[in-house]
Amino acid sequence: MKLQTSLAAALALALTAGAAGAQSWPNGPIQLIIPSRPGGGTDVMGRIFADYLQRHTGTAVAVINQPEGGGIVAQETVRNAAPDGQTLLFQHTGMLVGIQTGRYNHGLDDFTVLGIAQSYPPQVFAVAPDAPWQTMREFVDDARAHPGQYTVGVSLGQATHFIAGTIMMNEGVDLRLVEASAEVDKVAGIQGGHITLGNLGAGSARQYVTAGDMRVLCMVDPTPDPDYPEFQTCLDQGVNVSWIAPLLVLGPAGIDPAVAETINAAIQAMGDDPQVAQSLAAADSTFVAHSLAEANAIVQQEDQHIAELARHLGLAAQ
Repeated sequence: MKLQTSLAAALALALTAGAAGAQSWPNGPIQLIIPSRPGGGTDVMGRIFADYLQRHTGTAVAVINQPEGGGIVAQETVRNAAPDGQTLLFQHTGMLVGIQTGRYNHGLDDFTVLGIAQSYPPQVFAVAPDAPWQTMREFVDDARAHPGQYTVGVSLGQATHFIAGTIMMNEGVDLRLVEASAEVDKVAGIQGGHITLGNLGAGSARQYVTAGDMRVLCMVDPTPDPDYPEFQTCLDQGVNVSWIAPLLVLGPAGIDPAVAETINAAIQAMGDDPQVAQSLAAADSTFVAHSLAEANAIVQQEDQHIAELARHLGLAAQ
């Protein structure tokens, strides 16, 4: 009887401690580490989140930009932080590319996935306006018949390399990948005839299409975007190519599960904030609330997908 009483008391104490930890978050100023220079895409999205989090919690949120090392410095800052939820990383799934290619020698187990704050603006695949293909289906069929003839502009070893790799792996085509890191480089290459195909933001692409300077073959996102009804998804054309770009909120490993749930609840509440909705619309981004379990499942699925692509492209860590 005494043993049972002691066990019950210990369990109650543990539950009370967990609840107290969750209620105490945030316990002081929050640092949001962003692996991007001020003004970059991830920085813009991160500052929308930081502004919301500060208003939602009533606690100061300091944005710290650490672009060095292609995100590795920022990731290390958070990985080595105290697991109290006060130091958070705002990062995209390019981090998973670094893990699977060996450029970053720590894995997801060294972090706590806390939620998905938003998604990058929708992407499309585009070609020159006088290209012979009207759809991605036509391009893929032609590329399969002419292996190695067509080029795709990518940032070699980075996420766009893997987006192009999805075409190669899923559709069994051989494309030549050439360096074109920035969107402006892809646009210039496509218009100059040096690059056959490139991915870019749907908003930018619409402007080029309207001006007669480009043709969109398909939208890379897996679902149609009501803001871009003129762009059909690759999947809807029967081309097995899609890519999602969730922006993740991560903490160091070891964060108390109750604190993680509290942080995730704060992230999910973004969907009810009118100011966030206005800011995301201006940035051509979207937000979908995901529970902690859902966010972890999405990240694990993307990690496995990127690992498979890394092996196919010969880029997997040894």
